[in-house]
Amino acid sequence: MPRIDDKIALVTGGACGLGATIAKRLVSEGAKVTITDVQTAAGQRWADELGCEFITQDVTHENQWRSVVA
Repeated sequence: MPRIDDKIALVTGGACGLGATIAKRLVSEGAKVTITDVQTAAGQRWADELGCEFITQDVTHENQWRSVVA
């Protein structure tokens, strides 16, 4: 059984690099993952490949945090 089955994870900067790797690992461990990034096209493609949700977000804008968490 995966270690984090049914946990919820939010991965910022998840479209590529370290964030994408973290998202992939969390999905493989059973987490329900949402990826956020300013790179909309790349983030959506990666989320589709992993079978998780994608939300466009610029982490430097406080109002975007409110909508992502909601």
